[in-house]
Amino acid sequence: MKKIEARIIPSSLTYNIRNKVLWPHKELEHCTLSIDGLNSTYHVGSFFEKELISIGTFLEEKNQNFDKKFSQYRLRAMGTLKKFEGISGGKSLLLYAIHILQEKKINLLWCDARINAIPFYKKVGLKTKGDFYNIPLIGKHKLMYIYL
Repeated sequence: MKKIEARIIPSSLTYNIRNKVLWPHKELEHCTLSIDGLNSTYHVGSFFEKELISIGTFLEEKNQNFDKKFSQYRLRAMGTLKKFEGISGGKSLLLYAIHILQEKKINLLWCDARINAIPFYKKVGLKTKGDFYNIPLIGKHKLMYIYL
């Protein structure tokens, strides 16, 4: 089996997968996030045979549902191209990103997980918190987190 490689990537490499997987209702040029260029934000991509197959954006952001004393990062805009689901691109990406956060001495990673992504996040060790909530144009989500 071919090896998956996860590494830091520029935000511009995330736009195509954000558009195809997460936000097909948007034009490609609108698949940016206001936090993409912040110094504390970083983007991770997983590659299979040199092709970018999974992306995720990690930003410094506190969630009021957790103790303020914890240093926190949020995962946003994580997605894997459909034809590469099931080969551990997302898992490799998330484990690599968690390693970076641990090196930064971050205490907690959280995200707004789509319903269909909850089983994936649970396999990697994240837990759910609270009730489902709706994000317009995208659907139901649940808060998920992991202590690092």
